[in-house]
Amino acid sequence: MSAASRSLLRAGLALSILYWSASFLAGWWLPSLLLDAPLPDRPSGEVEASLAALAGESGHWTVHSVPSGVGVTLRVHWLHRPNAKGAAILLHGFGDDALGTAPRLRDLPGLDVLCFTFRGRDLVPETPSTLGGHERGDVAAVVRFLEGAGWPRSRQLLVGSSQGAGVAILALADLEQQGAPLAGALLESPFMDLQDAARNHLRGTLGSLEVLARPAEWIGLWRSGRIAGFDPAAVSPVRASRGLRTPLALLAGDADPITPLAGVQAIAWNHPDLTIVPGAGHLEAGSKVPGGWRAWADRRLRSWGLASKP
Repeated sequence: MSAASRSLLRAGLALSILYWSASFLAGWWLPSLLLDAPLPDRPSGEVEASLAALAGESGHWTVHSVPSGVGVTLRVHWLHRPNAKGAAILLHGFGDDALGTAPRLRDLPGLDVLCFTFRGRDLVPETPSTLGGHERGDVAAVVRFLEGAGWPRSRQLLVGSSQGAGVAILALADLEQQGAPLAGALLESPFMDLQDAARNHLRGTLGSLEVLARPAEWIGLWRSGRIAGFDPAAVSPVRASRGLRTPLALLAGDADPITPLAGVQAIAWNHPDLTIVPGAGHLEAGSKVPGGWRAWADRRLRSWGLASKP
């Protein structure tokens, strides 16, 4: 072997060692992006004041401590309305909380509405976020809480966006294993699975170089599961959607880089009620859908027997 060949071999070996070392270190760091999801900084009293302003003249809030099946306690805010036809459970996106999704209740006038922060992180912020690994149990716990309060599943509705939409599908798969389906689910921009969500997040930062981060993604997801005690491969809304009896209505934009349309279409393979809004980015479809989100939702609620007017 010539001296030039040996030099190239050493350089290639050094680059390989550098690449895999960097991948390992990045993978070791990546869990912090998932497990330590940021929470909105809420001044003292903001949640209560904002919810009170949303209640309207005839509604009133109650607050309930609901044990989740994953060892945490959820603070569930329940808006009671007179003559409600059903109850909607609002499910927020990544890095958000109960208050962030609460304004959607204005578009659901004929229903009671419940909202909460996943994993009780508004009470204990250091609780890890798992994008559905454990949050699916939170949703199931609230559904069962409503059942215990006299609301059958046939009068319950899930309303989720982004992370919340994906978690809704995971929870429905768990719930239907041991009981009846819900009345329906209104879901905007659900993610396809945890690996795809991580990949799209990094692609937004690295662009086409994201492919070089694949080993770091695998290491990061594996370590996240070990730290928080869940199986990342099981966080797959697209797989959970197969065989669901609860009717799903899906809403997505075709310019969404965070939860790309291809992933939503994969879920829609089993649930074809998909509305695609041209030019809408992440979580923009609700504000850009023709007629508005409320009109889009009302057509589904009417078919599910939950519309506010006949």
